[in-house]
Amino acid sequence: MYTQLNKDGDEMKAAHTEDILRVLNYPIDMSSFPTLLPNIKDTAAVSCNENSSGNHPATIAQYALVHWNQYLTTKEENHCNEFLMRARWLVEHEVRIGQTSGGWPISLPHSYIHTTGSWLSALTQGCGISVLVRAYQLTHEEAFLEVVHRAIRTFEQDIFDGGVSTPIGNDGVFFEEVAAYPAAHVLGGFIFALLGLYDYVALTDDIQINQLIQRGLATLHELLDEFDTRFWTRSDLLHRHLASPSLLTLHVELLEALAKYSGCDHCLSLVSRWKSYQHRLGSRLYYLMNRCWYNFSRAFGQRIQAAFFPKSHASPFVRVCVSVPAFPAPGGVFTVLDGIARITKDIWQIEYLTHQVGPHPERYVIHRFGTARMGYWQFPIIWFHVLAGCRKFISLMHHGAVYQVVLPQDGVFTGALAAFAGKVTGVRVVCIDHGHLTLLKSRTYRAERIKFSATRAWYRHLLSRLLYVFYWPSLYLLALVAAQFVDHFLVPGIEGDGVEEICQSLGVPPSRLTRFASMINVDHHVVLDALAKVHWREEKGIAANAIVVAVICRLAPEKGLEIALESISTTLTELSPALRTRLRVVVAGDGPLRKQVEKDIQIRGLSQTCVLWGDTPEKEVVSLLAISDIFLYTSTRGACFPMAVLEAMASGCAVIASTQPPSNAHLLADGRGIAVPEGDAEQTCVALVRLVNDLELCHKMGKLARDYITVFHSPAAFRRTLQRATYWEGLDEILESQKKREVADIDEE
Repeated sequence: MYTQLNKDGDEMKAAHTEDILRVLNYPIDMSSFPTLLPNIKDTAAVSCNENSSGNHPATIAQYALVHWNQYLTTKEENHCNEFLMRARWLVEHEVRIGQTSGGWPISLPHSYIHTTGSWLSALTQGCGISVLVRAYQLTHEEAFLEVVHRAIRTFEQDIFDGGVSTPIGNDGVFFEEVAAYPAAHVLGGFIFALLGLYDYVALTDDIQINQLIQRGLATLHELLDEFDTRFWTRSDLLHRHLASPSLLTLHVELLEALAKYSGCDHCLSLVSRWKSYQHRLGSRLYYLMNRCWYNFSRAFGQRIQAAFFPKSHASPFVRVCVSVPAFPAPGGVFTVLDGIARITKDIWQIEYLTHQVGPHPERYVIHRFGTARMGYWQFPIIWFHVLAGCRKFISLMHHGAVYQVVLPQDGVFTGALAAFAGKVTGVRVVCIDHGHLTLLKSRTYRAERIKFSATRAWYRHLLSRLLYVFYWPSLYLLALVAAQFVDHFLVPGIEGDGVEEICQSLGVPPSRLTRFASMINVDHHVVLDALAKVHWREEKGIAANAIVVAVICRLAPEKGLEIALESISTTLTELSPALRTRLRVVVAGDGPLRKQVEKDIQIRGLSQTCVLWGDTPEKEVVSLLAISDIFLYTSTRGACFPMAVLEAMASGCAVIASTQPPSNAHLLADGRGIAVPEGDAEQTCVALVRLVNDLELCHKMGKLARDYITVFHSPAAFRRTLQRATYWEGLDEILESQKKREVADIDEE
């Protein structure tokens, strides 16, 4: 890495020319640079005349660096002049983006990444910065540095905000060669961007940009294995194209330069491996075979799609098909889908593909498939379920549905049918999994299914046990199909709940998996003042001074209701007589354990304390949470973020929840609630006694919880997650808004 030059102009003039050349050497042979830009002709030189067809900003920056390399080699002044002419072109043609950033938008469509308007490129931004940094150090003209400062801001901004960065994982960042969603993660453009950032830090010693570089390097190390096929390299992670031989050569040069800049031994070892690919006969044969197969399958697929499936017509909306086992149906999945419909109503047209149509379907466009007995909870009908759904989706596309995105709601059943159908029809498939993937290896889930079958007649139980022998492998095969063909997985929750491990075993790479925070609209969940709470309680037949504990869930084995009732029973013995008479527990929900729960309430003598509301509409659930002080969640199995817990936090309840799923401990940390070990009635009782005796603590926890949900589980953040995985190109809108602001400022003056 070069050392920073002294910024003082007089010292700059006095510096020896050869020292400047040595310090400012650009590490890459730019003659191979055009292989990264398939839309730009590889001309010998580029004119900076405004009417020139070569006025692509990436080309300008490219040949500026070509002339720079030539200047360093030959010391000829004409190369220096050509370099500075192109540097000044970049200054003159900078476009302001927002208040503090700027760059060089590109309006030409990309050859294989979907673009419809203007877009930024981290490659162009990075190379432009490299050019202008050198121009400033050579001439000390402030105009160069001012543009550099604005261009660097685009690396700190998300693509949504007029930048070139996209988030990866918890703290990762990737600089996109094509700043549009879905992000392609192009390797060459990312490394060129990093080199530009290194140039900037060497000049300015900017701590924040240096930290950004480190985040980018950490992200690159996480994804490098995906770019390396062990016989060749991939150019990107969206289409997963193999690099051309010339691009492989450039990858080697770029990674070698980056290794020198960062001092990374891992990158150096990869350089040696990638160099060997260029000379191995086997690697070249593998590359040629893969290339031939890709070209054949692509041409064949395009002909099939053109012959049988109409092309999508121009529309301001993205047409989306949501595939889900049952719809509309009560539960967390419906809550998620209702939220998706609300936050995307201005950009998406949504239709639903389902096997079981629930009550009140008139508000939705629903396509049903299969027969009433064609479920997905047993072998062999699970295969008929998947095949029927796949057939229905293909039929819809054939008859003009022209969906652009299909959004299955699990990674096994609807994930498999949507993945295969989407691949056939050329539709992007983004799977939102609500915990089904973790069921593949869950011993608890298998035990629950067997325990449930034991409640049937002996011959049905025996048949179920035999069919389960084939059911578990069927689930895994369907998950493998989904893993192979789903374009992207969206999974709510946090790392550590087993999803990453399952995806790794299925062959889903990290770049195709996004963890996100489930959306909760806090405005939908009211926090009542004392007078309103009394009034609402009276309407529900609950005493004004009652201490209300809400249990809202499906009455099913995995919800741990026996733990809840046991802890409530023990809590009553620990409370004072006054508090004991005030405690009221409302159990809202229905399910296969309804009779068992009623029986347990009677046996434990809880009839005066507990009341069953049964199947409760969404509006009544919101009301129940509003009048409750404590929310109790005792699940023994789970994944993702439980919607019941999120809704209780949004309503300002003090939450006691088991650590299944593990995300509960994360949600309730820092005093936002109390997390207890799953299946531990004693610890649950301790938490209940503590909160019932301290209503002020309940209020404090509830406020912290609601504030947390407002910030980290907002509809705006969830909408961004959906658009990152599907389609978004809004740079033209940002530029148009900038122009309007500039015109308004001029008018005010």
